[in-house]
Order: sequence, then C-alpha cells, then structure tokens
Amino acid sequence: MKILQVNCVYRKGSTGKIVNDIHAELQLCKIDSVVCYGRGDRMNEQNVYKFCSETEANFSHLFANLGGLQYASAPFATWHLERIIIKEKPDIVHLHCINGFCVNIYQLLRFLARSKIKTVVTHHAEFFYTGNCGYSLYCKKWMTNEGCNSCHDLRTATGSKTIDNTHKSWKLMREAFASFDEDKLHFTAVSPWVVERSMMSNVLKRYPCTCVMNGVDTSVFHNVKDAMDTLQNKFPFGCKDFVLHVTAFFSTDEKSLKGGRYIVQLARMMPEQLFVVVASKVLETDNLPNNILLWGRANGQKELATLYSAAKATVIVSERETFSMVTAESLCCGTPVVGFKAGGPESIALTEYANFVEYGKVELLYQSLQNVLAKEWNKEVIADESKNRYAREVMTKGYINVYKQLINDEK
Repeated sequence: MKILQVNCVYRKGSTGKIVNDIHAELQLCKIDSVVCYGRGDRMNEQNVYKFCSETEANFSHLFANLGGLQYASAPFATWHLERIIIKEKPDIVHLHCINGFCVNIYQLLRFLARSKIKTVVTHHAEFFYTGNCGYSLYCKKWMTNEGCNSCHDLRTATGSKTIDNTHKSWKLMREAFASFDEDKLHFTAVSPWVVERSMMSNVLKRYPCTCVMNGVDTSVFHNVKDAMDTLQNKFPFGCKDFVLHVTAFFSTDEKSLKGGRYIVQLARMMPEQLFVVVASKVLETDNLPNNILLWGRANGQKELATLYSAAKATVIVSERETFSMVTAESLCCGTPVVGFKAGGPESIALTEYANFVEYGKVELLYQSLQNVLAKEWNKEVIADESKNRYAREVMTKGYINVYKQLINDEK
C-alpha cells in the first residue's frame, strides 16, 4: 500500500504537524508514504515534495481576493502536483487542508476522479462541504439545494470586498466531488461534530465519512513531574497555581472568534486567581487586569507541555473549533478543561475531565471553572486515559483502517 498526502504546509502549523506524524507512523508500519505540500521552505527530505512556488501562491492569493474565488488558482502548481501523483502511482491520495492558494482544488479533484484514484479527504475545517468558508458559524445556506449566495460576511468567507462568487464556488465544489465514483472517495473528519456537519451537505452525504481524531505526540504532551517548580522563576513571587489559556492569537476585540474578551471578564470576576495566556500573537494589551500574565509564544512544545501540566485548569473560549488541539494536549498532560461549546471541543473531550457551557455564558463558565478548581484531580489518571484516546499512534491506526476499507471496497 502506498499513500500520498497533500497539504498546504508540512511540519508546521497544526495540519503540517499532523501530516508529518502520519508520514512518520506510516513508515514505521512499513507502508510507503509520500508527502506533497505547497507553502513554506523547501525540505530536503526523501519522498517529500514542495509543488508550489511562493511567488505563484502570492499571485494566486491576490487574484482570488480580486475575483472572489479562493480555490480556483495556482495552475502551474496544480499541474506540477498532478505530475507527481502520476509519477508516484499511489494507491490512495489523502487530501488535508489544501486551501492555501497553492492548488486549484476543483481541478485536482476532477483529475483524481477522472484517473480513478482512490481518495481520502479530511475535514480539518469546513470549506470542503461549505464550498467557501472555513467556519460557517450560524449560516446554513450551504446545506440547501440552492447553496451559498449573497454572502452576509463576504470578506471573511472569501477575502473579496466586492465580488460575491460564493454560489459559483459552492457549485464548482459540488460538481468536483460529484464526479467521483462512490467507491473511490471516503471522507474523514477530526471530530464527531464535523462528521455530523458534513452529513448535512447534499453532495457529500452520499459518501462515507469516518471520525479520525487528531493525534497528540504523547512523548511530549504527558504529565510533567514538578512542572510548577520548573516554571517558578517565570511567575510572580509567591504564585502557587494558575489557570491556563492557550490560543493562536489573543484579542479582546468583540468580533474575535478566539474570545479573548471572555478571559478578561473571568479574570475580573476572579481577582485572586492568576490567568496565564499563551499566544503566538497578542493584539491588544490595554486595560488588562493585573492577574493576567501574557506569556507570549511558548518556547517549544516541551515548555507548553510543562505549562499544561502545572496549570490547575485550561480554559477554552473560542466561538468555533472543529477539533481543539488545546483540549487534547491539556488532557494528555493531566489537566482538566472548561470552556464554551464550540462544536469540536465538547465532542472530542473526555467528559469526566471536561465541562463546556453555552457560548458567551460567562457566569456559567465562571461556575464551571470554580467547580474544577475546588476539586483535587489525579493528573496521572487523566493523562493515561487521554493517551489511549489522543495519541498520534491511535490517529494513524484510524487512517490505516480507512485506507484498508477503501482498498477492500473495490475488491
């Protein structure tokens, strides 16, 4: 069996790390594995191809924004990727997040369907079944027979300020997937919530969809002994415990999907409790309560694992997440999670060690957090149970089962 994965990035970002993990685990299982990626530095690694130049990707991004079609660009990169697939002759092509202006998605799907190549498509975000946006939030137009049109949030959904091509994009995606024979296409989704969402698509529900949750490197994300002692010199003198919030970016803006404003509200409701915010980007710092410590970007995954292990609880306040790596990583480190219901997190969490309340209900979130902080938790038990659920070996085993099922379906 030979698997060829395609993703925007490799070894960086959440999906780039997941693709790398799958690639490494497949090789350990003596399965031929090839990776193709479009963005980032060129890797000098066997069986790994970069198929798109940054110049073409940047031009594609510009033209996509001007025309309102996000997924119909990068003709040379698409041709290059098709040539790699023809050369490698994989049994299965596995598509991940390919929405980074590095490939014409419609053309690639039609090529795979025309070539009768068995294809696995993973829903890391929602764009494959919405046809446009990565997070549809409360919009349901993509579920209807008419599909997307007259988008109420055009700039966010497509990058275009003026041209609304959402219906055309939805139609192109629908037609591209409809060109597959039913035994040649299998979807996977990173959470039960995403499986349910994808089945609401009139086009995709005719194909099988299996939940394969994202994997965590449990050799790094495990309960770190004496974690607080390791971090003590970076905290205010006398600090004994803290609540952790991990996010890609921290913003108190009312429109931010990451919900940083709710962390500020919690901190003001709990003035004696320290809140540590780990974020790659911090957009606003004015008028923050004194009990919020802006950590910045974690200095590597080991430091992040140490922070998870030392925290009394991890808080998630995003409006929408298809999975929530923060939930899985925190639980693998033995730390319970509280947060708002955002789709993915509550559907993948171990319910004994996580509690989620309705989005925006800060009083309920406050009470949930207080309940968690008042209880003594056996972090080793939480970490052990979480490893059995989230380890990257479990993820790869799930994908191998899907690959075998897809191959056996033809037989």
